[in-house]
Amino acid sequence: MMYRNLITLIFLTSIISGCSMADLSNTVKGGHYMETGEYIQAERYFKNVVQEHPDNDIAQYYLGRFLLAQNKAAEALPHFQKTVALDPGNADYYFWLGVSYGELGERKSERISYEKALRQNGRHPQAHLYLGHLRLRNGEFKQAKTAYDAVLKEVPTNAAALYNRALILDLEGKDTAAKKAWLEYLKWYPAGRHARQAADHLNALGDFSYENHFLGNRTVTLAEIKFQQSAGSVSISVYPSLRLIGAIVSNLNRGTLQVVVYVDKDKQLAKQRAIEVKETLHKLFPAIGPDRIRISWFGTPEKVIQGKKTYVKNESVRVFLTDWK
Repeated sequence: MMYRNLITLIFLTSIISGCSMADLSNTVKGGHYMETGEYIQAERYFKNVVQEHPDNDIAQYYLGRFLLAQNKAAEALPHFQKTVALDPGNADYYFWLGVSYGELGERKSERISYEKALRQNGRHPQAHLYLGHLRLRNGEFKQAKTAYDAVLKEVPTNAAALYNRALILDLEGKDTAAKKAWLEYLKWYPAGRHARQAADHLNALGDFSYENHFLGNRTVTLAEIKFQQSAGSVSISVYPSLRLIGAIVSNLNRGTLQVVVYVDKDKQLAKQRAIEVKETLHKLFPAIGPDRIRISWFGTPEKVIQGKKTYVKNESVRVFLTDWK
């Protein structure tokens, strides 16, 4: 059996010859250089391959990719033009041709390239995504949303598609759908600049499931701090937010964390919750001294001003740092 398998392997190897073996080698080399980020070495290698085999579409493709990775779009463009001429049925080639045109500011050619990519593969997520960006930039909201929907059908957690889809719904005044879309984005991407912007959009719609809090020189997006039913116990779901707060405070040499709790018409419950937040933070971060967390509580709702509107939150928790400079 081993001898028979060996004969089969030799037979298959003999079939994979000439251009096919070169394609395999180029693909392996290209993948390696992509992973290591050795773009200059990759450019040098594939320039030699293209010089020897100008009709090898894979070599042309990788040379274009590595030139583009070094912000050499003008040099990359003719190589992608060559790839689509050599293999006009390859959606990836049209996509990267479009990216090159985009880097050069040639928007019409960029759009045409993405559309050609989608004619070859209607489920190409990157082509849908970049076409969506173009349409959003042009104010074509309906077409852009359709493109982002197509991306999310293939990649449900694509950050750019989730964010821009929510933005479009917001701009169109579809408040209920926009809230849902912003929450979906923040579920997957609760940190960073775009998370802060998403939280601002969400709050402007009157939803405070996520809010931005100022902790020293950082602005962090936190999920709403919730409690077990009407009791004082902190919900397990908010532990990630408390861990982030604690980590920031513990990494600062100075500063006092202020925890302010509001419960409309129940000052005692507000106090109970404030104590619970403080004790939970101490359990998670024993290094934070008791004098570095101060609590306040009110039996009134918190009023939040968003633009020209004032929202009333019957129950809420606000955290911030004082004396940290």
